Amino acid sequence: MMIRSSIFPSLLLVLTSTAHTYAKEMTDIEALASKPTRCTYEYAFEMYGAHCGGLRLSKIPSLRGGIEILDFSDNKLQEIHADTLSSYSSIKFLYLSENQIYSIHKDAFAYLTNLQTLDLSKNVILELTDAIFQLPSLRKLYLNGNPLLHLSLSSMEISKPIKAPLELLDLSDCKIKVLPDFGILPQLVLYNISHNPLITLDAQAFSSMCKLTKVDLSESIEKIKLCDLKMSIMWFQERKIYFQLADYSQLNSREFENCPKFNIPDRFNTSYHKCENAYTEIQSVNTSRRTWLTIAGGLFGFLVGFVLLLYIMHRHNVAQTKKTSKAIHSAPPSDVDKNATAILLNNAS
Repeated sequence: MMIRSSIFPSLLLVLTSTAHTYAKEMTDIEALASKPTRCTYEYAFEMYGAHCGGLRLSKIPSLRGGIEILDFSDNKLQEIHADTLSSYSSIKFLYLSENQIYSIHKDAFAYLTNLQTLDLSKNVILELTDAIFQLPSLRKLYLNGNPLLHLSLSSMEISKPIKAPLELLDLSDCKIKVLPDFGILPQLVLYNISHNPLITLDAQAFSSMCKLTKVDLSESIEKIKLCDLKMSIMWFQERKIYFQLADYSQLNSREFENCPKFNIPDRFNTSYHKCENAYTEIQSVNTSRRTWLTIAGGLFGFLVGFVLLLYIMHRHNVAQTKKTSKAIHSAPPSDVDKNATAILLNNAS
């Protein structure tokens, strides 16, 4: 009995421990099973979107039509072919970050004329197509965290002027040594070129960005001689562009203060004014488009209202005609009618 009594608690402990372990395993399995295993659909900001993030997919599956948002981040996509996204021309926001993308066909985004935001960050893009910069609605472009992108940018011939109305461009952490020449970017507001080993900072590039309000240079200018930054810093200060640095102490040093002073070259102001003219032209076109849309909308509303009024009048006339006809048929004969009938009968006799 003593042996049995000593074994039983031990057995009970083992069984209890096993039960707890089993319960924990079941809980983990259930939790794993509860995670999405396929793309889900939902509305966000009054737009229909497909969420496929974190599914570790190697290709974009067949999705429902009419989606305006596609989140395909954190997957294993490697190539974007010409027909990969051809069925989803309504997409406005496309998130492809944290994949393994190295190849993008030149017509990969040709069908996405409504695309406003494109996130290609944290991939391994070897070759970037110029067509991306010609998308007619693209306002935000994220290319940060592509460590091999500098190889493509240094050899890529960018068609100018860029057609994409870029307002934000993120090229941070791309191992860029020399900034690419994008030409005039009249609507660019935010330019992130931080965490790049820049060897030069040409102020000419920024003079073609007349609406620029912020440049992020954090940990990107350490390899540039202090006095070689003078011109760009002067330009930022003159145009009231906020430039972000990891450390501002060098710019407050006596060494920087003693750097030769320069006059802003005329070519900078020329580029700036060309940019301003381009911006004014864009605004004029947008205003004209809005005016014509307003006029067209007003005319359409007037025509709809006029047709509706004619239909209501027609229905009213039909109803009145039916009412009059019914009243005539149901009314009793008058005395005049009776007398006329009597005369006709007498004449007949």
